[in-house]
Amino acid sequence: MQQQSGFVNAINEIIDAPRRLIGIFFGYKRLSIIKTVYINIKQGYFPRFKILVYPKTKIGKAEKGKITIVGHKARLHLGTSFERSHFNNTNLKIDEGGELIINGIFSFHTGGVINISKGGVLEIGSGYAAENVDITCYRNIRIGQYVAISKGVAISDSNSHTIKGMEHDNLKPIIIGEHVGIGMRAMILTGVNIGDGAIIAAGAVVVKDIPARCFVAGVPAKVIKEDVEWS
Repeated sequence: MQQQSGFVNAINEIIDAPRRLIGIFFGYKRLSIIKTVYINIKQGYFPRFKILVYPKTKIGKAEKGKITIVGHKARLHLGTSFERSHFNNTNLKIDEGGELIINGIFSFHTGGVINISKGGVLEIGSGYAAENVDITCYRNIRIGQYVAISKGVAISDSNSHTIKGMEHDNLKPIIIGEHVGIGMRAMILTGVNIGDGAIIAAGAVVVKDIPARCFVAGVPAKVIKEDVEWS
C-alpha cells in the first residue's frame, strides 16, 4: 500500500508540473524556462522547481558537484534582476565534490560570480546578494538567515596565493551570522567570523572577527559603534 501511495503521489506531482511552471513563469518575470527546467531535473527538484534561473545565467557544475535545497519553502534564485533593470552575465561554478546548500529563500542578483572549488561547501540561509557580488569558496563559507549583501561585495575564504611566513592564514572558513548587513563593495576575507546583527560599512575590508550587533567601517574594518540595530 505504501509503494502504491508513493507511486500515485509521484504521478500527481508530474501531472501538476505544468501548472507549477506556469505559476512560476508569471510570478517571476523574464525567467529562463529551459534552464530552470533542466537544472531542476538534473538536481532532482522537478517538478517542484526549487531552483529558478534567469537570463544570462551560466551554471558550470561538475558531475559530482551538488546544489542542495533544504526545506519545503526553500528556493534559490540565480541571476534575478529588479524590475525595469537589464541582465548581466551571472556565473555559478561548482567543481568536483563541491556543494551549494540553501536553507531558505535566497536570491543571487544579476552579474554575480560564485565559485565553489573542489570539496568546498558554501552554505546560505535566506536573504539576497545584490548585483556583481563575488563569492569564492575553497573550503567552507557559512552565511546565516536574513542576510543582506550589497552590490559589488567580495567574499573569499582563501588568499589564493601563499605568502611566505603566513602559510597558516591562507585558507580558513568564514562564518557570517544571522541578520547581517554588508555594505556596497565591502570585502570579507579568510577566517573571519561575523556576529549576528552586525553591519559592515560600504568599502570596509574585514580581516578580523566582528562581534554581534556592531557597526564596523574602514580598512581594515574597526568597530565604530556597538549595540546597533538595523532593518
